[in-house]
Amino acid sequence: MSSKSHISIAQALLIGALAIFLFVFVFSQPLQAEELSLRIMAGSGQVQKLDGLLTKAGFNTPYGLAVDSKGSIYVADSYNNTVRVIANGIVGTVAGSENGKDSYGLPMGGYADGAVSEAKFNRPRGIVVDAQGIIYVADTENHVIRKIAGGKVTTLAGTGKAGYKNGIGREAQFDTPSGLAVDKVGNVYVADTLNNVIRKITASGIVSTYAGKGTGEAGFLNGSTTQALFNEPADLAFDNKDNLYILDSGNQLIRLITGGKVETLAGSQGSLIAGTAYYQGSYRNGLIKDATFNFPKGLTVLENGTVIIADTWNYRVRAILPTGKVITLAGTGKSGRTEGNIEQAIIGSPVGIVSYQNNLYLADSDNNVIWQLNINPDALMARPDYDEPTPEVQVWVLGKRLELNQGMKPYLAQDKTMLPLRAIAEALGCTVDWSKDGTITVTRGDLAKAFRAKDTNLQNSNGHTMVGLRYLAENLGCAVDWVPAYRAVSVMGTLGE
Repeated sequence: MSSKSHISIAQALLIGALAIFLFVFVFSQPLQAEELSLRIMAGSGQVQKLDGLLTKAGFNTPYGLAVDSKGSIYVADSYNNTVRVIANGIVGTVAGSENGKDSYGLPMGGYADGAVSEAKFNRPRGIVVDAQGIIYVADTENHVIRKIAGGKVTTLAGTGKAGYKNGIGREAQFDTPSGLAVDKVGNVYVADTLNNVIRKITASGIVSTYAGKGTGEAGFLNGSTTQALFNEPADLAFDNKDNLYILDSGNQLIRLITGGKVETLAGSQGSLIAGTAYYQGSYRNGLIKDATFNFPKGLTVLENGTVIIADTWNYRVRAILPTGKVITLAGTGKSGRTEGNIEQAIIGSPVGIVSYQNNLYLADSDNNVIWQLNINPDALMARPDYDEPTPEVQVWVLGKRLELNQGMKPYLAQDKTMLPLRAIAEALGCTVDWSKDGTITVTRGDLAKAFRAKDTNLQNSNGHTMVGLRYLAENLGCAVDWVPAYRAVSVMGTLGE
């Protein structure tokens, strides 16, 4: 036998042993659910204009976000009067130059076209990138729409003075434009906020009113695009079917333009705020017609049709699911800055929002940072809306509170939080079977986990099998968290997820 044959046999034995090891190692481990977390992607949190490494860089009231085909994220850095970019682990400046400071020490805005290093903006809010990589900016306090291409900044449309007028390019007028969107053929759509309309700018620069009466009147009315009324629309986004979604901020609604008509997609109005045209915002999840928002400022639409909302004054990120329900993805309802899993992370005021692959990116104008939230678009998990804390431990499974009778209440035993095995497993969609020898088998689909009768991690409480929180997590592959602020246990995911 040749040495070559000996080597082949040795390699085969090694490969076989490695395969056996991997089989035993992988399939003997619990299947872990991915833990969704919210982390700061960029920004030091300091009020400054500073390029550089992600968490060393500085922003000043970042607002609108956009993402290109390569995953570069563009930021309308509003109070720095610049357009920034986050790419390859670095924050840089795309366009905008300093114009001195005002009496409060804030950067002063300006208005100048020209080379990107010389151009000036005034509190830009909206930003979008088209398929060719051209950047469009809603230069909000200059009341114009700007274009960045070929190393230059030009004015696409607007006179520079607030007003309402259709026309060609710089003949047209806007009033405090905010959100932008681009359709598949390159037309730019503008949330013309204080004109309470949606405008359209063609590639040749022709500006028209796409939806809304154009009288400047704030109101609420569904129907044809020429008769519909809006109340300070703040942002826009297209889905892959060319439907246009609108954040109708003053009405606390999410509107939709499809088939030439304006509809209400989600939200319900409260009462009018005295002395204003605004409706009172609030917070409620559930069916789309019952859900409520609180002056949302940003939205994006995922490939599967899910609409993601930056619910600004609720300090939360919300989702409108294709199933017709509204859920909360992140945020506790309190303003702050705490990274971590979705049950405990705290954000400030999310305004801009974009998605790229399996991540959401949020511009937080209060904290001067850009957040990143990892998601599974086809299986979004709701953050539990915990009840106010009491001496009793709350148990939440897949975003819903589990109501337990007295014999199944959680309790502490030797520093372990004990939970009812059957109730938790069934709430996770598993089946639970008892054998004559006392073995308990938890099954979901083709996957199963057996708990032995004499397992010291199990206890009997009034005829119910109780299991330790961490032991449950390890054996069912769940993400299990203790949320001390609410005295709550949250269980997410299970076998095979």
